[in-house]
Amino acid sequence: MNRSVLSAVAIVAGLGAWMLSGQNSEAQDAPEPVKDSKAELMQVEVIRSHAASVLRTVSVQGQVEALRTVKLKAEVDGRVESLPVAEGARVKAGAQLIRLAEDYRPAQLVEAQARLKQRQSDLQASQKLRKRGLQAENKIVADQAEVEAARAQLAQVRYQLAHTRITAPFAGVLNQRDVEVGDFVERGAQVAELVDDEQLIVTGQVPQHYAGSLQLGQVVAVELVTGKTLQGAIRFVSATAEAATRSYRVEVALENPEHQRLIGLSASLVLPLAQLQGHWVPSSVLGLDAGGALQVKTLDADNRVLERTVSLIRTDKEGFWVGDLPEDVTLISVGQHFVGAGEQVRPVQPDLKQEATADASAH
Repeated sequence: MNRSVLSAVAIVAGLGAWMLSGQNSEAQDAPEPVKDSKAELMQVEVIRSHAASVLRTVSVQGQVEALRTVKLKAEVDGRVESLPVAEGARVKAGAQLIRLAEDYRPAQLVEAQARLKQRQSDLQASQKLRKRGLQAENKIVADQAEVEAARAQLAQVRYQLAHTRITAPFAGVLNQRDVEVGDFVERGAQVAELVDDEQLIVTGQVPQHYAGSLQLGQVVAVELVTGKTLQGAIRFVSATAEAATRSYRVEVALENPEHQRLIGLSASLVLPLAQLQGHWVPSSVLGLDAGGALQVKTLDADNRVLERTVSLIRTDKEGFWVGDLPEDVTLISVGQHFVGAGEQVRPVQPDLKQEATADASAH
């Protein structure tokens, strides 16, 4: 019985040894896995960019003003007789706005005309007598002075009579009227305000380091506070800076043929400075170096990370235009915060990545 048990144990031990020897040989024959060097590289998304011509601009705050605004004043005394034009009405140049009473002025005109006629007759008579030697030279001079005095008096009366009609010096809107029928106005008193709203100007103050780049006639974008954008042209840049702010006044001419109510609105002037070569980048690409300067991370031909300092050319609603980069550059757009200068990475373009995902989904 003991011999049978020993035989069974020996058989089981032999089978186990045989099975273990087979597993060991398989383990020895199995090839070692090949390490994928690319799997160890950090994957980053990149943008391949080619430099484009971009206009560098500066935006300054300003306001819309009328090109011409005049406060009309009475040039003679008188009582307001009638108001031919309503306040707020649009008028042509020369239109009568306010009429003062003529009162005694027509009679003064007749008197002045008669006096001039008399003085001229006296002078002619003296000249005839002088030719006959019957009149002294000083009498001729006195009569000539009388004639000139009569002419001056007539001119004054005509002036007084003409200025009882207050007219528009140019086409515009009667924006304000300060008198009513029956009011008595004195010479020099303000009676109305006329505004030319067909031609406007937008004024602003430009910082001193930008003023030298501006040229008359340059096209300027005018962004109104209402959200509307118009175009104008630079018509004036002051020759001297304001003492308090060291800024220069700039005026941009703006046409307003439809007579929109724009006067007094706040506006931003987007002034052109220079045409430069730059790259557009999303805001996520920009970072700061140790010194606080703007920088981006790019790749060289071996896909190694380079840190490049850039200058800001201008901004828009979706990103930035930057300079000081090569004409063609590969920018790291995602993952730049996890890689350092000199590190080799595996670049992936977002559009190619999306196409690969779409192909994989289709299969």
